[in-house]
Amino acid sequence: MTFRAWVFTEMPYPYLPPAEMLPVNRTVVPNRFYDPDTGYQLYKNYYDIYSAADSLGLDIMVNEHHSTATCTNSVVPLSMAIIARETSSARILALGNPLSNRRDPVRIAEEMATVDVISQGRAEVGFVRGVPMEHSATNSSPVDTKERFWEAADLIVKAWTTHDGPFSWEGEYFHHRQVNIWPRPYQQPHPPVWVPTLSAQSAGELAARGFNVATLGNGTQQCGLIFDAYRSKCEELNLASPRPEQFGYSPFVFVGDTDERAKQEVEKIRRWVIELLRTPKQFSDVPGLVDARARAQSVSGQGSVGKSEPSHADRPLSLYEMAYAPIDELIRLGYVMAGNPDTVFEQLKSFHDSVGGFGNLLAMMQYSTMSVESVHQSMERLANDVLPRFNSEVFEPSARGDREMVSAN
Repeated sequence: MTFRAWVFTEMPYPYLPPAEMLPVNRTVVPNRFYDPDTGYQLYKNYYDIYSAADSLGLDIMVNEHHSTATCTNSVVPLSMAIIARETSSARILALGNPLSNRRDPVRIAEEMATVDVISQGRAEVGFVRGVPMEHSATNSSPVDTKERFWEAADLIVKAWTTHDGPFSWEGEYFHHRQVNIWPRPYQQPHPPVWVPTLSAQSAGELAARGFNVATLGNGTQQCGLIFDAYRSKCEELNLASPRPEQFGYSPFVFVGDTDERAKQEVEKIRRWVIELLRTPKQFSDVPGLVDARARAQSVSGQGSVGKSEPSHADRPLSLYEMAYAPIDELIRLGYVMAGNPDTVFEQLKSFHDSVGGFGNLLAMMQYSTMSVESVHQSMERLANDVLPRFNSEVFEPSARGDREMVSAN
């Protein structure tokens, strides 16, 4: 068992008019601003990055968004299929398939099973609720998204694992006759399932189902709380102690030849957060999507907006704070890993120890106008200078110790 690093880009289209001319970049931006020739070259660049990741022994992560310039990967199974044919060994993780605003979970089961066969069992499937601004684009209700999410997930798993003929599904939200997917998945009983969450409360449900848990850019402390909640639920249910590979964390990552160079480059990745702030309020804060308690916490988190030196021991940073806090502060809080190989090794080691161990670094390594060459150099340093040392000095001894403890018990 080794520590895995996954390369991720949102495949942005970064050539929009400046914010003064176009204050939004999601949902309502006319696609006349999209140039197909430029888009072709961008897709070539993004798939080249993923091919390079495969050649370096790194894994690959993709995601899906709609009606936005911040992510032109709007059909995640299509990208996964392309990557499956262009690569030979990398695991391919979708994080993920939005379940709550799609009407046909069986179609998702078919798509992911197809990718799994094309890749000869290298697919890893992430389920997500979907972001608020996409409910209007899909004309889906923001109410009951959690309930629809879990029903859709259960239906997909049943479709993957039923091999003795069609079954019918009559649920609260989905109704299907003759569910009998072809092809069935290559991996048995099914590909690994991931679910990202920003809440420790949701981690227990993931643990009960045996799904892998991922946390996305929410800092060391909150990530640790989520991982602890997952472990506690496993213990409460008398389940086997979770393995490191069941935990993943996604920070911004850039490995440079110097600390200064790396911090300059990671600023380009942080453009993603700044772009998220250009979302119209009526689409980003959709009534009915979050419960009253979560909404109250979110509102209270806006109280320190504008501070240049945030110090948050009790909550994750708001988007505004992530966008404008100093890079050194984001590194200290676990949102960013950036520096020369020795520096990134120490940051990764510190994070690993602080959250009780984890087995997957879901590294956002490209955004905005970062060049393929720059990203490739960063990936090379991560693959050749950081990960081997981290595995030999930190991860493998830690994982071996965990196995010995489980065996002794």
